[in-house]
Amino acid sequence: MSTQEGSTNFDIDPVHRYLGAKGRFQLLQMTFISLGGICAQYQLFDVIFIGQDVPFTCAAPPPNVSDTSELADVTQNSSNIRYDECSIVVTTNVSGGVREESFGCLYGIQYQWEKDASFVSDFGLVCSSYLLVSLSQTFVVLGQGIGAFVASIISDRFGRKMVLLGSQLGLLVVGVAIGASPSYPFLALFKCLIGTFQQGVVTSIATMGIELFPREQRSLCALIINLWWAVGSCSMALFAYCLRHQSWRVLQYTLSGVSLLVVVIQIFGVDESLRWLVANGKKQASLRVLNKAARANKKDLDVVLTTLRHCQLQHDQRSQQSGTGSRGRVTGIANGATALPAVSEEGVELVSCGADRTEVAKDIRLTATRKLTLVDMFRHRRLRFNALLTFGAWFTVAFVVFTLYLMSTSYAGDPYLNYFLMALMEVPPAVLLFLGVDRFGRKRTVQGFYALAGLGCIASAICKLFSGNATLATMSAVFAMLGMVGGSGAFGGLFFYTPEYFPTNLRNQALGTGSTVGRVGGMIAPFMKNLALIVVWGPGVITGSLCVLVVISIHFLPETRGKELPTAIEDIEKWYSPPSPDKANSTRKQSHNHT
Repeated sequence: MSTQEGSTNFDIDPVHRYLGAKGRFQLLQMTFISLGGICAQYQLFDVIFIGQDVPFTCAAPPPNVSDTSELADVTQNSSNIRYDECSIVVTTNVSGGVREESFGCLYGIQYQWEKDASFVSDFGLVCSSYLLVSLSQTFVVLGQGIGAFVASIISDRFGRKMVLLGSQLGLLVVGVAIGASPSYPFLALFKCLIGTFQQGVVTSIATMGIELFPREQRSLCALIINLWWAVGSCSMALFAYCLRHQSWRVLQYTLSGVSLLVVVIQIFGVDESLRWLVANGKKQASLRVLNKAARANKKDLDVVLTTLRHCQLQHDQRSQQSGTGSRGRVTGIANGATALPAVSEEGVELVSCGADRTEVAKDIRLTATRKLTLVDMFRHRRLRFNALLTFGAWFTVAFVVFTLYLMSTSYAGDPYLNYFLMALMEVPPAVLLFLGVDRFGRKRTVQGFYALAGLGCIASAICKLFSGNATLATMSAVFAMLGMVGGSGAFGGLFFYTPEYFPTNLRNQALGTGSTVGRVGGMIAPFMKNLALIVVWGPGVITGSLCVLVVISIHFLPETRGKELPTAIEDIEKWYSPPSPDKANSTRKQSHNHT
């Protein structure tokens, strides 16, 4: 067994290729991981239904009760009393004209639905308290920001699976607590907590999915995640419609209960990320995952282990040649062999290494790479520049998608159908993202989605100016759905794209921090519904303009199509370094041969 200490920041894509990117193990893992997206979606947007507006007016005075209020003092036989939403208007004919006086809801509120149809009516969040409804969603997004930051750090240090399961359990417990909230302050507190756990689930899903596939198959990860998210969106509309005559608490309990089923599946079905295990020196756990994957995909474990060892030896040789690796002679797989086993481009054709499985496994050396923090992200000029552009993109996409979702029930037509159709708009971008990221590249695909979102939002705003026209009112909803296609695709694209240009031990922190910045946009989005009451075209113009700015800024981010996931900061610096003369000559020769 070799005694040399080595770094484990080597690429293991050949191992994933041999196992088969579309093998039973990977597809089952991706499905089990993505199930969490259903529950995360429920808890993020259920306010649309559990906090829906309930028609109401000021209540009339109780019958057969002496009225001693100030209203009685001004009311005469000739007075006409009108009970509006937040005021009682008394119109009295007087000599020379008409006198009109307005009073608050002196006798309480009269709701046209059952009082517990929504927490808005249950907690009396109307009139002067109406902003508290939007504020409750802001608390969710505030929690998301906290969760994205904290969960990403814990995930990079202690593992992806622990954060995924812990956050999923949090969705279950806190989701039930929301349904049992006795008053608005408790609801607001639990909403903040649910946002924390929701983001822990989302960032874990994105990172574990990306790390499960080799670079040429990562688009499959984005497709599966986005499709399951769309399943959550559409199914919530169905749950809400079926339970529309029940208390909002029943709907909340139902949506939260789905987390129980998902967490049981994930406890027994999800394995820790192999890339994280390798990068953090978890040798025995890595071997267990490799053994399970080989059995599930019917692959030869000997070849899997030899391929992993080959990846390490190649990295060690490159490190020595560049002078960055550990000094000393690189030994072979076993018994002092100095030649690397032959591995084809697909990583499956290997020659005998003269050692059995046990010896190969013993000789695999996994040593944890240097831990990186957010300080490292801002210390390096290239990482800092990429991070700032990324954060701007995250702010915009969260602001756009949240605004479109939260305003979906305000368009013409049935609110349940409108939301279902808006949610259904997440399916086309999932497929387009899958097809586009490899054909057109990550940058162009994400830019295209932002451009589509901007076009849809601005066009919807223009149509809203003429909302008195039934056709244009309908077109406003159609353009908003077009904006959702772009926004959803941009959201999925960022979850897919962001982890690809940050190193392994910064990957989840970068994704989490970007998501945290995005939540600032999400915190503002609930108030766009209030802005629309004053300036009907305001939300569309603001969201559309931001999308245009992001289309321009993404141009300066690196294209990661065909590149290995970077394991260290040096890997990213190499993307921007000019090719060596030997490599340039080799590229020219290959080009000449092709011609």
